[in-house]
Amino acid sequence: MGIYEGTMGFKFSLGGAKMLPIIGGIIAIIALLLITNWAIGNYEPAALKIEFEKNPISVGEQTMVFVTVSNATKIDAQNVPLTLEVKEQTEFDIFPLNEKFNGVIGILSSETSRQVTFVINPVQQVLPGTYTLVAQTTINGKAYSSEVKLNVTAKP
Repeated sequence: MGIYEGTMGFKFSLGGAKMLPIIGGIIAIIALLLITNWAIGNYEPAALKIEFEKNPISVGEQTMVFVTVSNATKIDAQNVPLTLEVKEQTEFDIFPLNEKFNGVIGILSSETSRQVTFVINPVQQVLPGTYTLVAQTTINGKAYSSEVKLNVTAKP
């Protein structure tokens, strides 16, 4: 009798069809745990949030934009730059409402946020359409960017 010709008295069986639901359940639980762990590890609150006072606006009308910068890290951030620009080269003038804001937030403590209000004013008559605003900042060496659409409609 060869080594591969018998079971030498050992019987090993998974129970066939009875064990498939149990094995499937275990695999599903492991997959769910892995996905949950990945989602929690990769969740990062938004560093930039952009909101409009009014959107859409009419041609020649100005609006305010509120940009919130959040420091979700455990370390205070120093000299946090903040810019807001129109992606397309157009005739919009963008300036901060607070004249003391010079484009840099001096200190942004850990797990806090600051809101900067910008005024968007068309310098000349802009064409009706959709324009993309881009806010950019750097917090503790990591760059963040956020885009939002401004809709400009023709005057009624």
